Amino acid sequence: MDRRSVLGALVSSGLGGIAGCLGAGSGSTDATTPVMNREVSTGGGAGPEIPQFQGSAEHTGELDTTGPTDGVTTYWRRTPHRYEHSQPVVDDERVYVVFAGSLVCLDRSTGQRQWLTDVGHAGATTPAVSDGTVYVTVWNGGEREDRGLAAVDAESGEVDWRALTTADITTAPAVTETGVFVGGGYETSTVAAFDHDGTERWRHTLGEYASTPAVTDGTVVYGAGTARVVAYDAVSGDQQWAFETDGETTVAPTVVGDRVVVGTRAGTLYGLDRRSGAEDWRVDLPGSLRQSIAAAADRLIVPADEGLVAVDTEGNREWRVETITRATAPVVAGESVYLGERKVVHALSVADGTERWSFETRERNYGDVVLQGIRTAPTVTNGVVIVATEAGDVYALGEK
Repeated sequence: MDRRSVLGALVSSGLGGIAGCLGAGSGSTDATTPVMNREVSTGGGAGPEIPQFQGSAEHTGELDTTGPTDGVTTYWRRTPHRYEHSQPVVDDERVYVVFAGSLVCLDRSTGQRQWLTDVGHAGATTPAVSDGTVYVTVWNGGEREDRGLAAVDAESGEVDWRALTTADITTAPAVTETGVFVGGGYETSTVAAFDHDGTERWRHTLGEYASTPAVTDGTVVYGAGTARVVAYDAVSGDQQWAFETDGETTVAPTVVGDRVVVGTRAGTLYGLDRRSGAEDWRVDLPGSLRQSIAAAADRLIVPADEGLVAVDTEGNREWRVETITRATAPVVAGESVYLGERKVVHALSVADGTERWSFETRERNYGDVVLQGIRTAPTVTNGVVIVATEAGDVYALGEK
């Protein structure tokens, strides 16, 4: 999220004046009343875990599951908080989502809240779950509030440790079996790597808003926040390569086979050799890239500012949906693409971009502030779409 987006979120939601107490909007007693129509299956076929941003540390957004294709209904809806929110992640029988600095744990089958932990004054980066710990980053804590990276016990919600407590981090952590890797943020140019116990492994200085890193095969790749992409060794932190781009790179790179795919604010998508950083191809986009892409089997789904675009893995454009603009990062499940645009969840065909179904989320009043919209990607698991909204809702949407 860039400075303008961060400040815009604060202004539009009135965060500074009314944050701090949960409750119904406009004096209504039912604004936060849950909807419970059908439980989500959590038995042996509950579906894969989606433990971090875009599903994995490579950020492909390609999920090993299928989603609803013929229209949806609300299985459950819960309202655990409000304001800016993260992509939900799924681990075992729980869903984790961040709202404005609060990490919320929900029961996957019913959406019932299990716990809520205030990890910082603000922040809505997607958490990452690994081996019983939830890693989350926060920003805007101020001198008396911890910021940076927090490790939270997945069972109890207790904070186990913190790191980079003076850094405002607005990018999601990337987690592997061997470490935790964080990017930059608001007035923060530090990027760093940690062991799972919080021991700092290395740190570097890149540009403000250096991206969430992609991690693959011992290499950590950052959009540098400037017109560069930089790769480091995951263990030593030694720089492996760097590549100059035509514009700022603030969106998480995506690893697709032997390539790193990264877009710029100037509206260019690059395919780089994963090992050397050499350019394999580039393609012009309809507008800036402010959200991560998703990779299907043979094409990339790219949410540019002025249209949703599909590009094959050699950089050739295949289709474009001009009516979907400024969308969230997409995810791919089976033959469908799922994303949010303003208040609407869309399901599209991977093959040609035709719409399979759409679902409009509600808006909610809090005093004289209207809370609405989807800011981050949905998650799909075992035929159910889980999506959060700025109204403070989390929906589980499944086949009618």
